Amino acid sequence: MNRQSILITGATGFLGQHILKRLVTNTSFAPIALVRNRQSWKSETEAIEGSVTNLEPWKNDERLKDLKGIFHLAAIVQHSRKNPEEMYHTNIEGTLNMVRLAASKRCRLIFVSTSGTVGCFRSPEEWADENSPYCEKEVSSWPYYDSKIKAEKQAIKLAKELSVELVIVRPPVLLGPGDIRLRSTGIVMKFLKRKFPFLVRGGIHFVDVRDVTQALVKIMSLASVRPVYHFSGTTLSLKEFFQILEKVSGVKRPSLVLPSSVARILAKTLDVLPLSFLPDPVLLEMATKFWNIRSLYAKSELGFAARNPEETLADTVKWLSQTNHFF
Repeated sequence: MNRQSILITGATGFLGQHILKRLVTNTSFAPIALVRNRQSWKSETEAIEGSVTNLEPWKNDERLKDLKGIFHLAAIVQHSRKNPEEMYHTNIEGTLNMVRLAASKRCRLIFVSTSGTVGCFRSPEEWADENSPYCEKEVSSWPYYDSKIKAEKQAIKLAKELSVELVIVRPPVLLGPGDIRLRSTGIVMKFLKRKFPFLVRGGIHFVDVRDVTQALVKIMSLASVRPVYHFSGTTLSLKEFFQILEKVSGVKRPSLVLPSSVARILAKTLDVLPLSFLPDPVLLEMATKFWNIRSLYAKSELGFAARNPEETLADTVKWLSQTNHFF
């Protein structure tokens, strides 16, 4: 039986590396990574050099002739309000290009977005599921989430026009082992390095990257899927989150917890007068929110199950310590 080709954008990232490893051992799929620099690609996995923002140089590569599907993971994650233009271009135009490529290859496109497009609230009592509206008002001043909402909306519109089977998946914060660039697990690393002078009375929602990987491969395997899936994991207050980190790492959490109102005032001050030893004002504003999502379909249709959060955090800390990331 011939293995079916699957293109992965963002293959060098945290989730991309986990998907690659899983597909390499999958007898049904043959992964092809889209990479910016072929010479720096160390894996034996097939790779094509190119960018999601410019299809022309690589879209007709012979290896993409019988493409089964695309995992679109590539994105720029930048939470600061400073100079977001490149991020907007990459996150929106790059996604639309993948819709165009999927149309030309007549294949399924799985676009990994973020739960923050719908699940951002002032109250811990509010939740979003796959049918919830975008939380545009809450995230309008945060370029990353704004770019993702725009990417989702425009991709849905273009996919409908081009008859592309588009599946949008929205995981929360991804944790677990293997985040070489520390893009997602940076919050854990900063805690281990004692770089949090205080906590904020907000929340966090996270899920294990290994559980998300398994569900994503399942989506590609099924004959019929839904247009949107959420991968909900564990919702905690920031205080509870750092209590578990303290337990699994032995590093003491900050004792000072700022009320949300104080954190918002501090964020406004830092917008005008930034201080290098304090977080970016956007991160402070985000810390005052609650990121609650529910998965209505992932468990029953994909077999998705989030593991114990303590296991995820313990494995994250273990990997960071073994790779000397916080020494």
